[in-house]
Amino acid sequence: MSDLVSPASYSSPSFPVLPDELILKILHRVLVRSLLRFKCVCKSWNAIISDPEFANDHLCTSIADPNMTHHRLVSSNPTEPPQIISFSVQSLFQNPPTGVEPQNLRMSLKYHIVGSCNGLLCLFEIYQGYFKLWNPSTGLKSERLSIGVFPDVIITYHGFGYDHVNHKYKVLAVVENAHETLTKIYSFGSNASTVIQAFPCDPTRMQGKFVSGTLNWIAEQGASDDQWLILSLDMVSETYSEILLPDEDEEKIYTPVLHVLRNCLCVCFFESKSAHWILWLMKDYGVQNSWTKLMMVPHVGREISAGYHLFEPLCIAENGVVLLKTTSANLVLFDPNDGRLNYLRIRGEIGFNMLIYHESLVSPQC
Repeated sequence: MSDLVSPASYSSPSFPVLPDELILKILHRVLVRSLLRFKCVCKSWNAIISDPEFANDHLCTSIADPNMTHHRLVSSNPTEPPQIISFSVQSLFQNPPTGVEPQNLRMSLKYHIVGSCNGLLCLFEIYQGYFKLWNPSTGLKSERLSIGVFPDVIITYHGFGYDHVNHKYKVLAVVENAHETLTKIYSFGSNASTVIQAFPCDPTRMQGKFVSGTLNWIAEQGASDDQWLILSLDMVSETYSEILLPDEDEEKIYTPVLHVLRNCLCVCFFESKSAHWILWLMKDYGVQNSWTKLMMVPHVGREISAGYHLFEPLCIAENGVVLLKTTSANLVLFDPNDGRLNYLRIRGEIGFNMLIYHESLVSPQC
């Protein structure tokens, strides 16, 4: 590899010259918006920062950053004109007394956020009936993946993830029309779709959670209305498997809810006898005995609305403090060390459809 910045370009012999390897390590830790400016430093920096291999290395460093410098919370906002708003996760945990200011990303159409992966958001435009990938950090978008126009076509379940073997971003959609219901996998780049086996059991929520190369849903186990399992779809083989939930002795009155924290699958319960909200995390994907009870918020029963959980986890910091979303689309920090709930002040209106993504240079134009 050629020098990133040639020593000959410096007029002063005392100016320090850093090894290429060290420059790369530094650049891997720089914010995307700064890297986009750094492409103008010289041709070699532009070539390096534009390299897909650099984008992947930068993404891995960003995800592993314990300070969550590159983590952002995104929400589709139902206001007019339509917009998607974004927050620095680091600023949410710092909780400034003046309130957190969002970044407004105005859109020409109303989009539903299907999911995020590798810094890309998968958006769905319901009325024109298409998916597309968008990198909010670079502004780049993919071509549209059309499925049909509403109300002729309706999606009942969906999920977004990455096939690491074939290097394809894929969307699962259960598509209904007047004549049939099909479970289909759409692949970005090739604009191809494949009909796969229908869900072997019915998920309780529309959106699948992507982790460890799989999409996951909570589903009802058999005819019972109070027994559940995790239905998993492998994005490479496009086949299903089942994962058992952690054992809970106490009675649960609401369906468990699935999330992803620290790149691990997690599930939250509300238990009626104790009136506790409990969060479990699966440290090793697919390994039943790796379920670990992560935290508990006590005595929240009186605040539960029928059919909903009071809290859904979004992100967890190194010190154990967790960012939660409430049923009314408020954001809360819960510290399990002292049991305190701290409701955050957010400037402007945010929608209920929220998720975390990592800023990246990954191109959606696959």
